[in-house]
Amino acid sequence: MNDIYQRLQVAGEAQDQTEIIATLTAIQDGRLKNDLRLLNFYREVPVSYGAEVLTVEDHDAELQVNQIQAVVIAHEKLTVLKSSHFRRDVAAAVTYVNVEKSRVVLSNLGYALVRADRRMSVRVQLGSAIDASFAAPELDAVHGRLHDMSLTGMSINVARNPDLPISQKGELCIALPSGSITVAASLLKVIGLGDSFRLVFEIEPSRAAELSISQYIFQRQVEIIKELKDHPGVNN
Repeated sequence: MNDIYQRLQVAGEAQDQTEIIATLTAIQDGRLKNDLRLLNFYREVPVSYGAEVLTVEDHDAELQVNQIQAVVIAHEKLTVLKSSHFRRDVAAAVTYVNVEKSRVVLSNLGYALVRADRRMSVRVQLGSAIDASFAAPELDAVHGRLHDMSLTGMSINVARNPDLPISQKGELCIALPSGSITVAASLLKVIGLGDSFRLVFEIEPSRAAELSISQYIFQRQVEIIKELKDHPGVNN
């Protein structure tokens, strides 16, 4: 399980894979209409294009994909397949990627719940260092760097675990390029990162703060999409 999807078993792992392979074979043969799309997230921004099934074996499949999708797949080493012919979304490991030829080979196919689909708002990962701090009454302020943000949540990376109780309420102060904003926040979870920690917050921004966040998210999305299109493997 990860932040993008959670694998599920419907009829059992082997039976599920057999069913998925049969569906991909039917799409390849033209017995089913090809409405296949792949879904990945690059710096939290969704990347989704159509795909063509080239070959299908007992446990894997080769697809022709959009070149930008291939770039992201090469980075993530996984993808999610969506089609009206699957009973659920399908998660797959990626065993081979050729960005130049826009081809990928997928294996370990299984049904999945796409957790990111349930996000209430668009999230983006930061491209530059943005200072952030969390403050609450009678507690020492916690200082760190913003990791990602949306209109409903933010996470910050900190050097040490501040040992805050889950649901601790307070205020997050974020030094956005357009100016600092302060939002009401509640701690959802703490994630250990080895030598540091990530604090994940639910936020309730004011209208003014919401506007600043929306503008920054849009700007960051444009930067991320440009980064993908400017990738040296993409034929412009």
